[in-house]
Amino acid sequence: MISRYWIKSKVKLFALFILITLTVSAIYLYLMNLQEKRTVQSSGERCMSELASLKYQLNEVTQYKDRIDKLLTETQKAHEAEKERFKDIMESCVAMKQQSTLCQSQFEDLQSECKKVRDDYNKLKKSINT
Repeated sequence: MISRYWIKSKVKLFALFILITLTVSAIYLYLMNLQEKRTVQSSGERCMSELASLKYQLNEVTQYKDRIDKLLTETQKAHEAEKERFKDIMESCVAMKQQSTLCQSQFEDLQSECKKVRDDYNKLKKSINT
C-alpha cells in the first residue's frame, strides 16, 4: 500500500510539477510578449520621432539651399551686369583712344597749316616793307 500511495503521490507531484512548469512558462511567455509589444511600440514611437526630426532637418536644409541658390542667381546677375558695364567702358576707352589719335592728327595738321600761314604772312610782310 505504501508503494502504491507513494507512486500515486509521485505521479501527483510530477503532475503538479508539470502544471506549475506550464503555468510559469505561460506567464513567462505572456510577459515576454507584453515586453516585446512595448519594445515594438517604443521603437515605433522613436522611429516616428526621428522621422519627424529628419523631416524638419530636411526642410531646414532645403530652405538653406533655396537661399543659397537665390544668392547665387543674384550674384551671377550682378556679375553679368558688371561684365557688360566693363565691356561698355572698354569700348568707350577704345573709341576715346581713336578719337584722341584723330584729334592728335588734326592738331598736327593744323600746326603745319598754321606754320605755313605764318611763313606766308612773314613773306608778305617782308615784301610789303621792302
